[in-house]
Amino acid sequence: MESEPQRRVLRNTALFKVPVVLLGLTASMLVWSVVRANVPASARGSWPWKLALLDVQSATTATTVTAGLIFARAQYASAVRPMIGWVGYVVEVAELSESFAWMVRLVNGAGAAAQIHDPKYRVVLRGDAEPQGVRVAASSWMSRDEAVVALGTVGLVEGQDYALRVLGPSFPLSNSSQKHGILALFTGRAMAEIEELLIRIDATDQVGDTHRRVVHCMQGAVRVPASPSLD
Repeated sequence: MESEPQRRVLRNTALFKVPVVLLGLTASMLVWSVVRANVPASARGSWPWKLALLDVQSATTATTVTAGLIFARAQYASAVRPMIGWVGYVVEVAELSESFAWMVRLVNGAGAAAQIHDPKYRVVLRGDAEPQGVRVAASSWMSRDEAVVALGTVGLVEGQDYALRVLGPSFPLSNSSQKHGILALFTGRAMAEIEELLIRIDATDQVGDTHRRVVHCMQGAVRVPASPSLD
């Protein structure tokens, strides 16, 4: 499974779609005003030329102001867009059944904070009883509780063999609080059963746009952790 780049999946309606619609309307008025101004005066008394919306100067001003608003919004959206990534390393733990575990931590490289909403999970298990190369997979995205149930089918116990962090509604993630972005912990036993665990992160920035990144928890994992790695 290859890593996917971060992508924007939803734009804020009020701050993006409405200005674009307004730009379309003002641009249409400008075109109409220019065309109408070049129609002979004798024809302006009949339809559709008698319809006067805005004069050329007013339509030009409205179009310029709306276009400027969209450009300013695009600049600000670029400045506050999150840069979502993740890191994995071995840590020493006391809460799980083994002394060392593979930790996956979410990071935001942008200066502005983003809000995380309702992460989704996809579990791919190692199928020892299946032909070589075939994997047992829960192919659809699921909630955290459903992922715990899927992992329980191979005897893995949450809080003992692994830990999936509970992220509350609108969980804040900024580059000043990276230590709070822990997503999951996996012992060697858990990694012996899990081929891959994906976590789909949707993050809303400060202009209301939503960005998505899929975290590959087992990418580069030390599957037999024996000592802490450098953070």
